[in-house]
Amino acid sequence: MSVKKSTKYVSLAVGIAFVMSVSSVMLHLDSEHSVSANKSSEDHHLSQTIDSKDRTIDNERFTHELSHDQIVSLTDQFMETLVQETNERNQVIHFDTKSVLLEEFKKITTKEVAADYVEFYFTEKNGELYIKPTETPPWFNENSDYDMIHEGNHTVKVIQENTTDLYGTYTIMIEFKWKDGQWRITGISHQ
Repeated sequence: MSVKKSTKYVSLAVGIAFVMSVSSVMLHLDSEHSVSANKSSEDHHLSQTIDSKDRTIDNERFTHELSHDQIVSLTDQFMETLVQETNERNQVIHFDTKSVLLEEFKKITTKEVAADYVEFYFTEKNGELYIKPTETPPWFNENSDYDMIHEGNHTVKVIQENTTDLYGTYTIMIEFKWKDGQWRITGISHQ
C-alpha cells in the first residue's frame, strides 16, 4: 500500500508539474504575443511619425526650392549692387564707404562673398567711395542652360558655362543657401 500511495503522489506531482509547465509555456507565448502586438503598435506609430516627418521635410524642401526666377533675381540684384551709379569722376553717388556698401550686399549675399568684390572694384578717398573703371566680372546669363546641384537640405550650387568676347569661355559656380527665411548667395567662383 505504501508503494501505491507513493505512486499516487508521484503521479500527482508529475501532473501538477505538467500543468504548471504548460501554463508557463502558454503564459510565455501569450506575453510574447502581447509584446509583439505592442511592438507592432509602436512600430506602426513610429512609422507614422517617420512618414509625417518625411512629409514635413518634403514640404519644406518644396517650399524652399530654389527657382530659376529666384536665381535670376539674386544674381541681378548682386550685379546691380556691384555696378553703382557714379558721377563723371567715378564717385559712387549712393554710398560713401565700402562698409556701407557691404551692408547693402548683405541683403542678398554674405559679407565674405561681397568683400572680395567690393575690395576689387571700389576704393575710398577722402571719405568718398569710387568705382574703379573696369569690366564687370564674368557672370550668370539667365538665357543660358545651367546645372543645379543640391548639396544638403538648404544648399544649391548653380554651375553654368558661358562664352563672351571679353572672357572667352568660362564657368561660373554660384552657391545659394536657404538661411533666415530666404535664399542668399554664399559663394561665387569663376574658371
